[in-house]
Amino acid sequence: MVPSRASAGPLLAGFALLLAGCNHIDDAPPPASVAATPVHPAATVRAAAEAPRAEGWTGVIVARESVDVTSDTPGRLAAIHVKVGDQVQRGDRIATLDTRLVAQDLEMARSALRGAEADAGRAAAEATEAKERNNRRIANPDFFSKEDIATASLQAKTTASALEAAQARVSEQRARVVQLAASLGRNDIRAPFGGRVAERFVDAGSVVSPGTPIVRLISGGDLLVRAAVPPEEARVLAVGRPVTVHVRAQGLAVPARIERIAPEIDAASQMIFIEARLDALPAAVPRLQTGLVVEVTARSTGSP
Repeated sequence: MVPSRASAGPLLAGFALLLAGCNHIDDAPPPASVAATPVHPAATVRAAAEAPRAEGWTGVIVARESVDVTSDTPGRLAAIHVKVGDQVQRGDRIATLDTRLVAQDLEMARSALRGAEADAGRAAAEATEAKERNNRRIANPDFFSKEDIATASLQAKTTASALEAAQARVSEQRARVVQLAASLGRNDIRAPFGGRVAERFVDAGSVVSPGTPIVRLISGGDLLVRAAVPPEEARVLAVGRPVTVHVRAQGLAVPARIERIAPEIDAASQMIFIEARLDALPAAVPRLQTGLVVEVTARSTGSP
């Protein structure tokens, strides 16, 4: 259908405006910002690597040293001398064992040793007698039957083996006596290094055995932050790089420096783990408790 003159007029006017607008855009000079110095790709990468991150990496504050203090000997805890939060020095008493159980075990071990020594004495006498009997038959084969000679040889070997077994039992019991006697003199459990008591696992009166944890001790003052970094961002990090640790719960921003970077991606999280040493002011150290979740941001290499 052909449009009427009344409807064709506005339609042509609209096309004229559209064409005029297009000509205006094509003829307009480029903005001053676009016509500026071209951006170099290497400079862009370097600037992105050295600029502080707007968003940080999630991390947690940890102690440089953390150990569960255990007992070397079995016994009942007569007393625990520390509580959670206490500061201790290397060699300070952590707990004291009631040595009565060890003393009883020592007496039993000594009794078992005496019995083993008696058995070894009898085995030695039987072995000596069997050996002499066998030697007489070997020296005078014409006076004994072949069966008698074979029997004497077998008895000599059997009693010699029994003597070796008895002597082994004596050695075993003697070692146990020595061990228990030494344990009796180690009734004090002491701190392996100076630090703070982070956790207590047992109370006085508990029966412990070798390896039973009594308290958890963490090094004091020397704190680290362990953070997970995406692999593409970890590539621009290096040991010694300054970072900032934001403790939102405490309203603190603590400077730190990267000490370790994991050489491979963690399989479970697909992240690279880093560790940075906190350079906190002494007044802020008591507020930096291990286990606090923090945010770590990179600083430029020229930052203080």
